[in-house]
Amino acid sequence: MPNVITIDGPTSSGKSSVGYLFSQKIGYQFIDTGRIYRAGALYILRNEIPIDDEDKVASVFENLDIHFRKIDGKVKIFLLDEDVTANIHTPEVTFIVPKIAAFAKARNFAKQLQRKIGSLEDTVMAGRDIGSEIFPDSKLKFFITADAKVRATRRYDQIKKTDPNADFEKVLESMEKRDSDDSTREASPMRIPKDALVIDTTNLTTEETVEKMMEAYKKVFD
Repeated sequence: MPNVITIDGPTSSGKSSVGYLFSQKIGYQFIDTGRIYRAGALYILRNEIPIDDEDKVASVFENLDIHFRKIDGKVKIFLLDEDVTANIHTPEVTFIVPKIAAFAKARNFAKQLQRKIGSLEDTVMAGRDIGSEIFPDSKLKFFITADAKVRATRRYDQIKKTDPNADFEKVLESMEKRDSDDSTREASPMRIPKDALVIDTTNLTTEETVEKMMEAYKKVFD
């Protein structure tokens, strides 16, 4: 049975950047499960599916045709064989992701997909409920966090690349709301998984964070 190492934490805490580098060092595939929800949200927008209809939203995730490919050293996500990596971070997608991710039925289908992916090969999987709900028996779990203003600054710097008119205060407000929504939703709320190693990246670089993760990895797997 392949190993799955889990990484959970709030938005813009650094899960994806540290997760990818960490996975490269240990030879595992890296899966950012947030991309699964974003790909589903993109499909919903493109097909004008009502986002308040839980059954229709759940049906999208039940039949979601996605897969991940590593191309030129980067992990790309494909929806219906289309590379949508560059399309899943638009403001429109970002706005509806928390709404559809809060639906229990949709999350259940997404969970099945995540477990299937993790069952195929050794995987580093990042999200908000991976160590607590998807792979609670994982041998190694991380919870990556950082100060809200630091995370908002990271997100703001990303958004500015495509939206020069981005407003930092609005980004911070949106992030704090997302934190609250993720932590208080009924379906698989974000929480620190049992036995997880908590790493605060507020004052750490990606490389420094991965060094800490490698130390933990060697203690468990060497």
